[in-house]
Formats: sequence, structure tokens, C-alpha cells
Amino acid sequence: MTHVLALPFLLAIAVAGHILLSRGAKAVASAVYPLASGEPEVAGYERRVYGTADRAMLEVVTLVLASGVVMWVGMTWKLGWVSAVGVLMLLGAVALDMARWERVTVSASYVWFQRGFGHKVHQVAIENIRDVSVSEADAPGYTLRHLNRNRSCRLNMRMNDKRVVALPKTDAHSEVEAVEALANHIRTRQQLAGDREAVKRSADEGSEAAARAAREPSSVDRELMRELRRLRKQAQSPDLPPAVKHVEGSGKA
Repeated sequence: MTHVLALPFLLAIAVAGHILLSRGAKAVASAVYPLASGEPEVAGYERRVYGTADRAMLEVVTLVLASGVVMWVGMTWKLGWVSAVGVLMLLGAVALDMARWERVTVSASYVWFQRGFGHKVHQVAIENIRDVSVSEADAPGYTLRHLNRNRSCRLNMRMNDKRVVALPKTDAHSEVEAVEALANHIRTRQQLAGDREAVKRSADEGSEAAARAAREPSSVDRELMRELRRLRKQAQSPDLPPAVKHVEGSGKA
């Protein structure tokens, strides 16, 4: 009876061990190999193993549970090498988790995402993004955290060339706020860029208007120039009678 009760206990130990080891490995990887290069990361999210209804994540969880069963067999029959195999299987589950780790982050000017640690890091300039949206839907399948009541969410980016880039999906129950925060940051940066462009356009139009005004004399300047030309002609021809000029709003010149 004791051995039967030890099985769920070792399964729980395997799950807890995987969570602690994978979180530690991901924290170290994020510090040593951040997604954003040259800019601080502002917001982001990652795919959750125990809450995302996805075959790749289910395989990681299955390997974790299998390691717990193997360790239970080794403890029950006092086979040390079998227990060691269970520990190695648990470490293998951590390695598999890292290989399938999907994460997204955003900096001041770019969106960065990676599908699997060590794989290519994709970089998208925010100025090339037309708009963003957060999609959320029920997800078929099973997870250890929600069983068959799963929902997934992800960030979709529509580019200026009308391409749609779907970023990694994750557990909507725990990560939807992080996904929304990332989307709102992108929208804020786009609004700031639009405001700067509008101010620059207004300044350019004002400069052009001032330049045109400087090149084109005003009505007063034109009147003075005509008067100067008349005086020059009068000086060159003293026999001509002086012209009488009426100025609007005044008497005889």
C-alpha cells in the first residue's frame, strides 16, 4: 500500500522538479542570451508548458510524468540504476522544453521572437507594422493544468505589405494580460511615431510657407517699389510735371 501511495508523490516531485529546473534554465538563458540586442526589453510573454494545449507541450509533460513513474519503479524494487534513469529522463524533459521554448519580447523599436532556444531570433521593426491584434480562442486538447478546458491566445501583427505574422501562442488563462501589454506597447510606439511625423510635416509646411513669403514681396513693398521707380524717372526727366499720387486712407501725396 505504501508503494502505491508513493507513485503520485513521485509524480508530483517530477513535475515540481521540472518546473524549478526549467525556470532556472530559462532565467539564465534570458540573462545570458536576451532576445533584444542593444535595447532593453519592455514587455513579453512565453509559451507555458502546463497550460498550453499543444502537442509539443504535451510531449514534454508526458516525458516528465514518465520520469516520475521510472523513479517510482526504481524506489519500489530498490533498483538504483532505474531511479538514475528516471532522473536522466527528467533532465531530458528539461532539455526538450528548452528546445521547444517559444518566447516573445518587445523593445522601444523592435519586436523579437524565437521558436526554440538556439534557433533563429526574428526581429521586426515596429515602424513596419501596420496594426496588431490579440486573438483568443478555445483550444482543443488536454493540459495538466486545465484538463480539457483550455484557451489559447497569441499576438498577430499585420505588416505594411499586408503580410500577417502570427507570434507564438500561449495559455490565455495566465498570459493574456502579458500579450495585451505587449500589443499596447506597440500601439503606443506607433502613436508616438505618428505624432512626431505630424509635427515634422507641420514644421516643414510652415518653413515652406515662410520661404514663399520671404521670396514674394508684400503689397506695401510693391507700392514702395513703384514709388521709387516713379521718383527715379522724375529725377531723370526734371521737365515732367510732378505726379500726384493718392494713397488709400490719406490725402494728397
